[in-house]
Amino acid sequence: MALIQEGKHEIAVLCRDEKKAETLKGLGVKPVMGTLDSEDVIAKETANSDVIIHAATADDQPSVKAILKGLAQRSSSKPAIYIHTSGTGILTVPDHPPSIIFSDKNPKQFDELVPDEAPHRDVDLLIKDAVEKKALNAKISIILPPLIFGRGWGPFNKISIQIPGWIKESVREKRVISHGPEKFWNNISIKNLVPGYLTLLAHMEKTQEAPLYVFCETGCHQWGPAGAHLDKLLKARGLVSQDLIEDPNPSMETACGTMSRSKAELLREWGWEAHDTQTLEQSMEEDIDFMRAEKLI
Repeated sequence: MALIQEGKHEIAVLCRDEKKAETLKGLGVKPVMGTLDSEDVIAKETANSDVIIHAATADDQPSVKAILKGLAQRSSSKPAIYIHTSGTGILTVPDHPPSIIFSDKNPKQFDELVPDEAPHRDVDLLIKDAVEKKALNAKISIILPPLIFGRGWGPFNKISIQIPGWIKESVREKRVISHGPEKFWNNISIKNLVPGYLTLLAHMEKTQEAPLYVFCETGCHQWGPAGAHLDKLLKARGLVSQDLIEDPNPSMETACGTMSRSKAELLREWGWEAHDTQTLEQSMEEDIDFMRAEKLI
């Protein structure tokens, strides 16, 4: 939506739903019908585009391979820009101590401490390998958002993943499970994350080389206090009836309760600032009320 509002670009979006395609047309966006497995479609659009932003998922190899294939097919002498969305879930393996905070100004630390089996890493390594081979006429960066909160303002998905997933689990179990209460994660409002993408894009447009890893964060929460706040909100609405319990060693599937700390130094150097003042705690209340209204819980 932010790129549409800027009005600087002709925008095409991969879409698999005919009804959503009509909505996109109404916004002045060209829908390209296909799925993440539509290799030829993605490669063709990539080859004919100056900017490619992959924001659908951090874990799909086929679509990334199709983008890299399309970049290799470009005939233009002007380098393309490819921004891939990963996530700081990649920092949760192994279980680093809270003293380790990853900075995008220290990519060597990132590559030394993040193992190949970390979440999202298999996809990111495909991109890293392509960059290191210097075989593509493209400037490529991987942006790694932390926990994203807040309501989206686009025509489709209005909520994020981690906190809404935790809310659903709590309502289903009739209690809040405080996953990894002693551990920390960074977070960011969607209204601050979107300008982060635009700042990265603007930087890539005016420079010859792009950093491989770029973080984008504004806050840091500890899971224990976050769980206590969620418990308070859900009990006040009669959505849970049992007392909170702690899960000190959550599985990766919970998407909550692990350790992930990062620092967005590059974006701040390039002029990016956080203007939305909503906190994670405030967004929890908003998410609960929205999900109730939409009958999602």
